[in-house]
Amino acid sequence: MSTFDEYKVLRNRVRKYDTLSIVLLCINKLHEISKKAVHENGGYYPWHLLYLIKIAFLEGGKNGNKRATMGDVNNALNDINHLGRDSRFLEGDERSLRKFLRTVAFQQFWFQRQISSFDLARQLVIFEGDAAAELNDQFLTTTGLEINTFLQMLIAAWSGFIDNSDRRHITRGWFAPLGFNEGVIDSFFNLVSLPVECTFDFFERHYETTDDKLLQLTEQTPLKQYPFLQINENYHCYSPYVLQEKIKHAIYDILKGAYPRRFPQAFGVLFESYIIRLMDENDIAYIPEARLKEIFPNKKVCDAVIELDDAVVLIEIKGVEMHPYARINPTNAVLNRELESSIVKSFKQIYEVGNLLTTTDQGRALLNNREIFALVVTYKEMYLSDGLDVWEEFISEPLLQYLTPRDMNIDCIPLRNIIFASASAFEQLMKIVVANGNIISQVLRRAVEDNAIPETKKYLLEMHLGSYPQQPLRFLEEIFDNVTEELEAKLSHQV
Repeated sequence: MSTFDEYKVLRNRVRKYDTLSIVLLCINKLHEISKKAVHENGGYYPWHLLYLIKIAFLEGGKNGNKRATMGDVNNALNDINHLGRDSRFLEGDERSLRKFLRTVAFQQFWFQRQISSFDLARQLVIFEGDAAAELNDQFLTTTGLEINTFLQMLIAAWSGFIDNSDRRHITRGWFAPLGFNEGVIDSFFNLVSLPVECTFDFFERHYETTDDKLLQLTEQTPLKQYPFLQINENYHCYSPYVLQEKIKHAIYDILKGAYPRRFPQAFGVLFESYIIRLMDENDIAYIPEARLKEIFPNKKVCDAVIELDDAVVLIEIKGVEMHPYARINPTNAVLNRELESSIVKSFKQIYEVGNLLTTTDQGRALLNNREIFALVVTYKEMYLSDGLDVWEEFISEPLLQYLTPRDMNIDCIPLRNIIFASASAFEQLMKIVVANGNIISQVLRRAVEDNAIPETKKYLLEMHLGSYPQQPLRFLEEIFDNVTEELEAKLSHQV
């Protein structure tokens, strides 16, 4: 049976039932399993339940309006399991397997990573100060809310679904103890919720992104944009997973959606400043970009070079995420097109600097026989692992096309020594420095060695970092504490 024929089985089943009866059953199950480990959820997977919610809005009620039971939902989930058995990326060599694993990671891994205080503090630091003033004004214009207020309200809303209660929805009265006025509450729910009739239209618009049924199955739910469903006076939280994912990147996602052309460049500057501040706060010795331009005039350089006793680490900072289409259809052509201005560009600059360090007098003096590593730091996780993986998968052709005419040597930096790090992973690396001293070269060297062996290979830098002692980053902890103290003060004032 073809993929579309299998989809029709699901579609025709869902069409017999009232949309909201399916949606509310899925919401209830999503809340139930959010309190359990994945292996304890009885075979219910949140990504499948969220996909069924989407199909219910697109197809539900077209051939009837029967009220669905949990048994009917289970039958639909079995149809989804059949639909998801195949993947075009499972056919082929190790590179195809890597593509398949990445699509799975984008679909599923975010359900396994709990939100942390740093997810909130990071946003507050990035969007603070004079450099971010224009983006703060744009956020206020777009949303009617200050960034601080919006994040506080997100945390307050999320707190209603993380206890042991059976709560599935909140009302506007949830915010009454915090003293927010009616206009602020209106603005908040306009940002995070849609009424039922608008949700139909929302999915119809999103549906046009791709008509490939197999690709649609692996995408991240678009409900991250609107994690609440308004039914009369109640705002139903689709899932605590979805709400916490909204919180992790709320400001970035809203501003990027509102200003898709102008925002990425402005954010890139702020994100670079944030990563530099993390190094400054933790006394990391590094050569900044301005000094590198003085050492290598008229040459392309990276954003910073960390100096260690036995190594240097080239730092390339990109305030980016993987394009949504590249997450579900990571062909070489799609990856090269969508990553040309970020990841491919980073590799070009890394090898520019690598060649300068190994072929020029000033470069050799700076390198002083130390090992070269590189970190490509991105805002969101890209699931790209290391340089050898991306070389074998998609980047070799554009990189060689750039290096060869310029007589640059690809061997100046071992591809395995180039590692990808999300903002969260870089924060963890700094937490390791706080706890253990500057052992960055030791951490990176061990990650490279582990990645060279199939049995110990990991696709995320964070997976390499868990075995090291870590201490909190004080300035981020203080920022988060300030937010919670402000919320507590509002609550005590109302009481």
